[in-house]
Amino acid sequence: MKFRTVMVAAAAAALSFGAVSSAAAQTLGHASQHKTAARQITGSRLAKGLLPSSSFGSGLTNLGSANTGHRLSSTHARQSPSSLSCGTFANIVYDSGWGNTAGAFVSYHNPNWYTEWPFTQYSLGEVVVQFATAHAASTFYNQAYAKYAACRSFSVANPTDVTPGGGSYDVSDTSTGKTSVSGHPAFVNSELWAPSNASGNSDYIDTLYALSGTDVYELWEISGTNDEPSTKIMTSLIHRVQGLY
Repeated sequence: MKFRTVMVAAAAAALSFGAVSSAAAQTLGHASQHKTAARQITGSRLAKGLLPSSSFGSGLTNLGSANTGHRLSSTHARQSPSSLSCGTFANIVYDSGWGNTAGAFVSYHNPNWYTEWPFTQYSLGEVVVQFATAHAASTFYNQAYAKYAACRSFSVANPTDVTPGGGSYDVSDTSTGKTSVSGHPAFVNSELWAPSNASGNSDYIDTLYALSGTDVYELWEISGTNDEPSTKIMTSLIHRVQGLY
């Protein structure tokens, strides 16, 4: 798992020194359908399907990665989207715990984000979780959509605020909408994160989920504008992972 607030907090802290580009919108890929995966693969193999940083842009550095290893995981779920608070669900990137048999994620940082802020991405990431059946994957996907749709505003602790009593991020201006990615069910969620200890410095976290067979995919990015993750890149991720089976 990885905390998104750490990345957001770093962006807010850097903004306090003064900084000020535009992420190009991507086009939708050609429609195609993928059959439910005939077999299961491990998290370490799923990780090989994650896209390289060059798929998202130039100059990105690796911020963190994890996968569930060389064995399939138990289908016993330790949590569900509905069991977590809005802040916890939105804040942490999970590659396991949902009853998924495998999972992997990687996140990237843009070291030159400040050159044209707020029109640049600060960081972004990709996640894939594999379930034992297409029904289990669909159930998790629908639960994730319902959770995002229900969380219209909430607060998340700010781990970098060392003032007495600490601080928080106030999350608002959220929106959740269904879409599709090359014929696969998908939805986009957008949230505005405003730190209590840095008035006027706010960031957007935009997330794109897609469902294909036994896999649920997620792309997310932190930027200064409400810039949705690319459906074209999501299509590439789905194709690349499906090619591993």
